[in-house]
This record gives sequence, structure tokens and C-alpha cells, in this order.
Amino acid sequence: MINDQVQKQQGGNASTNLQGQSIVINQGISYSDARDIALDVYKSNFLQLSHDAAELARTRAEELTDSFLTKLKETNETAIEQMKQPAMQAALYEAQKQYAKSGDEYMEYMLVDILVQRASTPERNTKQIVLDEALEVVSKLTNVQLNILSLNFGLTRLSKNSIINIDSLINYINNELLVFVNPNSDYHQSWFEHLAYSGCVVLLDATWYHDIPELLLGNYPALFQKGFDEKEFEEFVGKPISQFNTLLMHCFHAVNLYQFNLMNEKLLVDKANELGIENELTNKLKQYFNIRLMNKNEVKEWLPVIPHLIFDLKNLTAIGHSDLLLLFAGRSL
Repeated sequence: MINDQVQKQQGGNASTNLQGQSIVINQGISYSDARDIALDVYKSNFLQLSHDAAELARTRAEELTDSFLTKLKETNETAIEQMKQPAMQAALYEAQKQYAKSGDEYMEYMLVDILVQRASTPERNTKQIVLDEALEVVSKLTNVQLNILSLNFGLTRLSKNSIINIDSLINYINNELLVFVNPNSDYHQSWFEHLAYSGCVVLLDATWYHDIPELLLGNYPALFQKGFDEKEFEEFVGKPISQFNTLLMHCFHAVNLYQFNLMNEKLLVDKANELGIENELTNKLKQYFNIRLMNKNEVKEWLPVIPHLIFDLKNLTAIGHSDLLLLFAGRSL
């Protein structure tokens, strides 16, 4: 019939078919919805303060919320959906509460960064649990203590592939390590004890202590080879040095000497295996690599670029690592 409205549709696999005279589609929450949710959670839970204090706290909570949602939209917009989850709302409220009380800009930066990571981690796993815990702990730490964690991480857990020569090592020390050292600060034992109390580190027995030259030597051994000449190499290895040109280069510390061109013994062994060098000879190369390394005192003498202060921070490297340390350090570096 003329007035019949025949409606027919087809759809392929995994398609969404919609049919009707008037259709409203709502497949998720918007930025505005997420902001309203976040501020409603804050208003419903935060302390009742005097008028001026309440207004300041509300302004700070809004600042943090806007910073978080803006960054989340830029980096992982689909994660805004997590704002419907009670656990994510609780995480955001914890961050709002901490920043509303302090107003510290650096803390806001840390909290926003943690929140973005939290929203991007929907599954309940170790990372999500650590992120939730970090939102509470970060407010208990001073900027100096956060710098201690970053410096510790950079020295004890980080080996950068971009460090391939002396210049890049010195650049790393000056621009990525020393920025966390305040020469005017007296590093009190109580600061490290508080880090342990906060769950960020584990204080270790002094026998676990490795000083900083030793750590640099362990992370970047090829940069601290003393070098060798052709005769010394051939006497130890028992083969002409010309057979190993692929593994050698001129020494960083003496242009008339040679050294291995791989950063550590593992890479040296891998390269030797790739070249088909027999195991017995590979073991000799590995031994010679280690024999020709500086000791930690020689490293210390060679690195005047590092202020003496950094060598005296024994507490700095005499601490173990918790997941929170790795989180805070990773965010700060």
C-alpha cells in the first residue's frame, strides 16, 4: 500500500544496524560528562571547609581535573570511558584531595601523569594497584625525595642505549643525573628512612652498597676500557688481531691503542657467536674484555665532571627497589 513504510537493511559481520524514524545514538561518555562526574565525586566527598578555603580547594580540584582530562584526551581519548568505573572515580578523587590540600604545581604534574596511566590501565593488575597506591604516597614525599628516587633509578636500574661514547656519557651525567642533585642540600638519614616508611624503597645492609663509579662501570663498561696494543692482544688471544677487526675500535682513552667496540661482555659474546667464532676463543675474548677494564678508583679519577658530593651519597645506592620507586622514578626522569 502507498502508506506502508517498508524498512529493510543488511549488515555485515561485526556491524551495528540501527533502524527507526528517530534515532539518538549515545555510545560513550563525552569530555563534558567525564568532567561533571569528576567534580560531582569531589563535591560529594571532600571536607567541609570555611568559605575561602573551600573555594580555593574547589578551584584546585577543577584545575587538576581539567589538566587530567585534557592530557588523557590528547594521549588516549578512549580511556575517558574509565570515568564510569567506581575505582577510577576513587583514584581521581584521591588525586583531587591531595592537590586541593597542597596546591603544589609539581605534585599536580605527578598526579596528572599517574592518573593518565591509571585510566589507561583498565585491568586489575600489579601496575594498576601500584598506580592507585602512588596517588596516596606522592603527597607524602618532598621534591628532594622524589629527586633521590629519580637519581637512584638512573644510576642503579637504567642503562641507556643512547650512551655510546664519552661525550654522550658526560652529557647524560650533566643533563639527566646532576639535575636531581642539590649541592646545597644536606642529605639526612631521616629522608631515606621516610622513603622506606612510605614504601618507596627498602633500606639494605651496607654490604649491598655499590658506589657510583662502580655502577657506571657496570652499566657502561666499554667506556672504561684501558685499551691494549696489537702485541698484548695476540699474546693473550693467540690469534692475529686482524681476524677480529669487526669487534675492535680505537680506544676512547688512548688513540694509539685498541678496545672492544661492544658495550658489554654479553653483546661481545652475541656478536662473536654471530660471526661463528668458536666457544673457546669467545671465552678468551670475554676474559680479555674484563681484564682491560678500569677499576672503580680509576673510573672515579677519570670522571672529574661529577661533583664529589654525588660520590658521597652512600645512602643513595644502598637502597633496594619497590614498585613505587620504579613508578616515581620513571615519571620523574
